[in-house]
Amino acid sequence: MPVLRDSLLLAFLGSTVLCVALGPWAIRRLQIRRWLQPLRHDDCPPLQTLQRAKQGTPTMGGLLVAGVAAAVAIGFGGLSQPEGWWVLGTILSLGAVGVMDDVLKLRASNATGLKCRPKLLAALVVGGGVGVMSSSPELGYQRVVVPWLGSSLELGWWWVPLAALIVAGSAHAVNLTDGMDGLASGCLALAFGALGLYAALERGQGLVAVWCASLAGSCVGFLWFNSAPASVFLGDVGALSLGAALGVLALLAHAALGLVILGGIFVAEALSVMLQVASYRWRNQRRIFRVAPLHHHFQLGGVAESKLVVRFWIIGLVLAALGFSALSHS
Repeated sequence: MPVLRDSLLLAFLGSTVLCVALGPWAIRRLQIRRWLQPLRHDDCPPLQTLQRAKQGTPTMGGLLVAGVAAAVAIGFGGLSQPEGWWVLGTILSLGAVGVMDDVLKLRASNATGLKCRPKLLAALVVGGGVGVMSSSPELGYQRVVVPWLGSSLELGWWWVPLAALIVAGSAHAVNLTDGMDGLASGCLALAFGALGLYAALERGQGLVAVWCASLAGSCVGFLWFNSAPASVFLGDVGALSLGAALGVLALLAHAALGLVILGGIFVAEALSVMLQVASYRWRNQRRIFRVAPLHHHFQLGGVAESKLVVRFWIIGLVLAALGFSALSHS
């Protein structure tokens, strides 16, 4: 355990320091390539006004975050088992979808990017692939811990659909959360940290813990530049790849149900969008929120962005601790 503890600390610190060190170079490269945040013209006018100040900020910084995290995790044995390749493959696959989405946003006149359905389908396919590869009974991944109940569920053939749902849901929930300076990256660092501690302390899964530590550290390092006022944004390449990685690691740690708690900020953001769309369609175009996702609802209500982000971080920290406790007592 001391060896694993030291490895996790070094992976976390290594990712953090490397991300901070490479950040200025990465931002310059993004500026040279003119990969700058566009303005969506189909947003509501008040939201357009709030977002106009962000126009022209370098985006696709997720390439740095995911790249540093993967490199450090690999350096600490992240590919020593097949499961590590599943995590890396997920990051690369959804990262490629994110790159395509970001590039289309940069080139399109309305910054719309890919449609939702192709992105959702790609995430479902990747998640389903991970589910198939991990479905062998000998591997033992088909068992999911039930928070607080002290028991677990053997899912059998339900494992593959669950894996597809968790990976796709996590990727898109993080993508929806990525709308304010430091919001998604800070909440991701908390979720990865809590999941990594659970994998290391409660399950003894060193490989999963190393990936979580590396990803958490990279997100913390990125916050050096992504905190308000942001010098760079994650972009869809970062939000989709990191969100999907969170989902896969939760599956490998038998914590798919616990992810709903320790990643509760992402769940709330996704639910706000779904409820808003359902209400608009089925309640004669009436809305529940001023605008969705949830963080923009509060922003249009008059809460300053920096204060709102810190409050979400506080809630995310509480939920991460609560999720860790719920899983540890199961």
